[in-house]
Amino acid sequence: MRYIDNPSTDPEYNLAFERSLCNSSLLTPNSSLTFMLWRNAPSVIVGRFGNVSDDVDLDFAASHNIRVVRRASGGGAVYHDLGNVNYSFITRDEKIFTLEYFSNTIMETLNAIGVNAALSFSHNDIKANGLKISGAAQYHHGGSMIHHGTLLFDSDLSMIPRVLRHAGRVANIRPLLKHDMNVNEFIHAIKQEMNVNDRFL
Repeated sequence: MRYIDNPSTDPEYNLAFERSLCNSSLLTPNSSLTFMLWRNAPSVIVGRFGNVSDDVDLDFAASHNIRVVRRASGGGAVYHDLGNVNYSFITRDEKIFTLEYFSNTIMETLNAIGVNAALSFSHNDIKANGLKISGAAQYHHGGSMIHHGTLLFDSDLSMIPRVLRHAGRVANIRPLLKHDMNVNEFIHAIKQEMNVNDRFL
């Protein structure tokens, strides 16, 4: 599996970079998965078909320097900050690598780290104690696909119902851990469980 440790926190760049990888000649029918971990500065990421004015309190976003960016995949709007860790799987092999495959991979990784996580297939979510800690969406283009999602590690949850007009019940991962860690240690733990090392393109 090719791994990319993306240090950027610019949401527009990160989403564009993700799409460029999906469309890249580096992805061949025989290539392995590309896996990436990344974070965004405070922002709202709106689904491909979302109505921004219906989904986002734009006045609040503007007054708090929260950028609003549209992603290629569908689904609802989500709030990102530096306490949230995003992951992306990018591949051309859509027959083997299904939504369930990736969701199970992330769920099993969280459980290995010490989070009692379970899948909720009805909403493509991963939950702990009945609360959403991770959501996912997919984008398909020209035989390639992106499966990406959020990992609410230590986000400012108070911002979510203030900037999103349709906020669900969510929780952070950090309080659920048996042994405390910061966000960088969390990212390192994910990489260890996924058996990947730093690599830049």
